[in-house]
Amino acid sequence: MKTALKSTAIAASVLMAMCAPVAAQSGPPPAASLEDVTACSLEGDSVFIVSGRDAAARRYKYAWDAAVDALCNGKGFAIGAPARVAAVQPPARAAAPTTAGAAAAPGVAGAPTEFPGDAQSISAADLARKVSGKVFSVDLQNGIRWRLDYKSNGYLFVNVSNGMATSGPWRAEDGRLCTHMRGGSASCNEVREQGQRLYLKRDNGDVIALNPQ
Repeated sequence: MKTALKSTAIAASVLMAMCAPVAAQSGPPPAASLEDVTACSLEGDSVFIVSGRDAAARRYKYAWDAAVDALCNGKGFAIGAPARVAAVQPPARAAAPTTAGAAAAPGVAGAPTEFPGDAQSISAADLARKVSGKVFSVDLQNGIRWRLDYKSNGYLFVNVSNGMATSGPWRAEDGRLCTHMRGGSASCNEVREQGQRLYLKRDNGDVIALNPQ
């Protein structure tokens, strides 16, 4: 009797050991738990995320949602939204920045509308070199602060001190920074340089200083 019970217990243990890997592979791990994300790609309504490198790399498939999109954007991979989602997304609130330092909000009383007198225009190559991979802060007259993170992969992340955020691609042209922020329209803003400081003219006409961090 004892031998029969022992055999049954061993068989049950073997069965559990065999079933555990199958259960673990029934679905990808939570996207937020992934470490060392090395690639993101959007294919139809699905997002493929690669975690790890070389022989240790693993590719996982997720349904697109805002959390997965934010994860990939946060890792520097701009994947956008599926066509069906982009077609129904509401426009961004007017208080959110819609371009590279150019918000839809009206200008603030007392904000400068002209560049410093000795500020010079800057070439596309020099402008790209000065902002690519750099982070800047912008202090507005109304007390709001922006954080502009110009990724070297051509993507810009904007965080506002009131909790709002947006992102989108950026590029440099001669004397201009151009962006197309999520929920907004494409825009190009004049940029000039005074010494080591860059100044940008917002869509509303205000001139703001880009303070390197």
